[in-house]
Amino acid sequence: MTRVRLRRILWIGAAAILVAAALVAATAVLRGGFSETDGKILVTLGALLYAGGTALAGLALADRGQAGPLGRTVAAASPLCFGAIVWAVWFGFGAGNETADKLAWSAAISLLAALLGVTALLLARTPGIAKLAGVAGVLASLAALLSIVGVWRQHGSDTLAKALAVSWIAAALAYFLVPVLQRLTRAAMEPSEPRVLGVLGDVELVATRTAVEGTKVEAPAPGERLVLRRRV
Repeated sequence: MTRVRLRRILWIGAAAILVAAALVAATAVLRGGFSETDGKILVTLGALLYAGGTALAGLALADRGQAGPLGRTVAAASPLCFGAIVWAVWFGFGAGNETADKLAWSAAISLLAALLGVTALLLARTPGIAKLAGVAGVLASLAALLSIVGVWRQHGSDTLAKALAVSWIAAALAYFLVPVLQRLTRAAMEPSEPRVLGVLGDVELVATRTAVEGTKVEAPAPGERLVLRRRV
């Protein structure tokens, strides 16, 4: 199965999750009560959408060939995190299973850090912005690690709480600076001269931001690659 087909299945699944969540909520309203089971179903669907979106972002990163191992690791770890959350939802929260609760919170925090790091890299289009995206991912990982330590410790300290707040603020700042600076960088770029990517006989494959000889073409879609080949 190709990554393109897999991504399509995931997006269809996301739409199905939203429809299912709406049906559960509507049923609860019409029934005149919102049961504990309804709540668990909605949380499970939300966790599935959350983990699935993170896995999809990891696959997109791997498909771009940028930080491929990171993308594949995130895509592989997302189902495990989803399993930990679902275990806690149905057998942990409110049932006295403290281990399940802590694993679920750890999984949710890990997914958040992975989602921030991966999407930051997906937004980056230049080497300089990619470095900033990497910094955002490192800061998010550090913040997640400190958060997980806080979850598993019985009593948190003021120092840990302050470190948590500072690390998440720094991670959020670096993350939101990525699209802002990316936009500023693109706005400041001057139209470049046409760049020849390949030659086949008297035909050239040219990269340009302006029209060539009056002909304007669309940019490739994300994940597409240009190939120069002889017509059969």
